[in-house]
Amino acid sequence: MFRKLCQLVIFLLFAQMQSLSFAQVAADRQFPQGTQRGKLDMSAYPDVKLNGKAVYLAPSCRIFNAENMFVVPASLDEKEIIVNYTLNVMGDVDRIWILTRSEIGKQLPVEQVFQPVPYKNTEIK
Repeated sequence: MFRKLCQLVIFLLFAQMQSLSFAQVAADRQFPQGTQRGKLDMSAYPDVKLNGKAVYLAPSCRIFNAENMFVVPASLDEKEIIVNYTLNVMGDVDRIWILTRSEIGKQLPVEQVFQPVPYKNTEIK
């Protein structure tokens, strides 16, 4: 009896872990505000071009592949990769996401600009 109960508990734990892993694959990636899109050329790394212009990668630059896993920059040798990227305060590229075909078709989120609402005092006439 105890053995069957343990087997059932172990089976349910594995089933739960499998369902969690499928949920991660199906989720869309969310990109932060200020994300830009471009064509990345890493064929002559460490000399990197973004949209045909030479750019610097920040020392802490993180590159994510289509599965949202880290990629070593030297492993990318393609001439043209469609990516989303962000810039740090120094103007260096600090995060790069290699896009899937479905993500290429989607538009980037519109950057929302803060506009304060003027306060109107109703007691003053």
